[in-house]
Amino acid sequence: MNIYYISFRAMGCQITIQLQTAQDGRAILDAIPSQVEQIEGQLSRFRLTSDLMRLNECAGEWVKVSEVLFEVIHLAKHTARLTDGLYNPLILPALIANGYDRSFEQIDMPVIQPTPPIADWHDIGLRVASHEVRLPKASAIDLGGIAKGWTANWLAEHLSQFGACLVNIGGDMVARGAPLSSSGWQVGIDTNQEVLWLRLSDTAIATSGIDYRRWKTTTHEEYHHILHPKTGKPAQTDVLSATVIHPHACYAEAYAKTVILLGSQAGLEWLSGQWDAHGLVVSKDGRILATSGLMQFVS
Repeated sequence: MNIYYISFRAMGCQITIQLQTAQDGRAILDAIPSQVEQIEGQLSRFRLTSDLMRLNECAGEWVKVSEVLFEVIHLAKHTARLTDGLYNPLILPALIANGYDRSFEQIDMPVIQPTPPIADWHDIGLRVASHEVRLPKASAIDLGGIAKGWTANWLAEHLSQFGACLVNIGGDMVARGAPLSSSGWQVGIDTNQEVLWLRLSDTAIATSGIDYRRWKTTTHEEYHHILHPKTGKPAQTDVLSATVIHPHACYAEAYAKTVILLGSQAGLEWLSGQWDAHGLVVSKDGRILATSGLMQFVS
């Protein structure tokens, strides 16, 4: 069986996929970009006609949304519960106030606005039977990394019917199965000192950090995209980057941000208490810290 490969840009990042299959892998992968385009058209905050932005425009009202958007918002609310609100999907107004009002590559020394209060995630209303959502008044939702994690998970599930695969959406990675004669897909984590090689099979991994997606304001201050939901401002933390392994990419993504918000020591302690979660932290002073369970994945 051959390993087929595709790389393209979507969802504001580079997407790469590897698939080992005895079938026509090229034809299978050639269909993926259009599928991602359909998903992005529902979940992106940078597309004014997306299902998500249509919902944001009607905050305070019940709105029927697509099955995909409903599923991701339902998952986002559950993730907020698991992280005790440190992940809050209602941070969009704060992101915009802090200058992240357009695709990252288009940000150019924005003027920082006063940060509005971030609405309570508990107040997101969901009607499962009718796929209706009601956001709190004067709020707006940003699915960001959760959307990428969900998409990576969905693609991996879809492709796994053809063979072992590894899906990478801007660092949110999902592995299904393993290449022949291997215990898993080889994945490298850049620790700023060396690359730590892991082998992953039937799990997901996500890395988040304050060392990228940074911008300077008109007052020459440096801002980054990981906001603390209590302040609406970029997190003050000793963590440069956090990597989390979890069976579901959405949780891996949100948990990585939670570790950053909590700080290296408290963050790893919290992560160790979560079901089937393992992680690694690179601190600002160069230390590399990890949970004990991470070693089982080291290549």
